[in-house]
Amino acid sequence: MKISKINTFFVSITLFGSLLSAAGMYPTPFEDFDLDKNGYISQKEFDSSKQTRMTQNANDGRMLRNVNNSLVFTNIDTNKDGKVTAQELYMGQQMQMQKNRQNRNNSKGRGRTFR
Repeated sequence: MKISKINTFFVSITLFGSLLSAAGMYPTPFEDFDLDKNGYISQKEFDSSKQTRMTQNANDGRMLRNVNNSLVFTNIDTNKDGKVTAQELYMGQQMQMQKNRQNRNNSKGRGRTFR
């Protein structure tokens, strides 16, 4: 029963992420990173998937916002086993979105002034 609830939770997260990603929004679903479909993301898969998305966004004429603040594999591999699970990716994405929101809020009022 408990495993079923956990699986349902992760399936829901994945489906929600897929919908947001299809709409051009964050977060990118786990399946887009797990290129060999073995249930975890390696450093090589992470880097390849990230580069593919950045290239596609640039080709589509989308701004590459927060590129310098994007996810870093070593930061989301919380148990440092060289593999990122769906849960680690989700938690990393949530922390990154919160960090990006804080950066936007902190930068309000800076920059150009309008008269």
